[in-house]
Amino acid sequence: MSPPAIPLDEVATTASSALPAPTGSLKFIALQLGTQNYTCNSTSGKYTATGALAQIFDATAYLTKNPAMVDSLSLAYLDLYTSLPCSKWPSDSITTDDQCEDKANSNFARPLPRLGEHYFTSTAAPTFDLYAAPGHPYMYAAKKADVPAPDSGDVDWLYLASNGSTSNHGISSVYRIETAGGVQPSSCSGAGSIYVPYAGQYWYYG
Repeated sequence: MSPPAIPLDEVATTASSALPAPTGSLKFIALQLGTQNYTCNSTSGKYTATGALAQIFDATAYLTKNPAMVDSLSLAYLDLYTSLPCSKWPSDSITTDDQCEDKANSNFARPLPRLGEHYFTSTAAPTFDLYAAPGHPYMYAAKKADVPAPDSGDVDWLYLASNGSTSNHGISSVYRIETAGGVQPSSCSGAGSIYVPYAGQYWYYG
């Protein structure tokens, strides 16, 4: 049974805003669950994105067997996560938050295997550490393209590729699609950070 096709046609495909077609082979379809992180700029009264922190679960086998769930899996996981009291106090700590994300996963009808974790380095490089996969794929990435999600309440769909700073062990690019949540409030006052729950599918190629 073949995995589903990546549904890039759900978002804008004009030349100025399209996500590029995949190159290479599909390695993993992952469900990532965690937070998009923001800091308030008290001068502008707007939030600035400062990164993300998420646990990565392997959805390849599940979505291959259940392709109709591609459109709804992210929202299902976000709903499970935000129904938990622990999701009300997320932080920038992997150690603190991964137990909450694991609990949400365990409440899914068919819990997904853990694949790794996603975070940003001190130099703001999005990092994908698939430590549970054979060969330990690991990628420091850079954003190459983005388009608005179909729903304005969800973070953008992205295409990221390796920034070339490390050996990737089999992965060279990733798409963030089918996002749910993660959007910051339109304004803020005073200093401070917020952590907005989100889920998304990350399709890894290599």
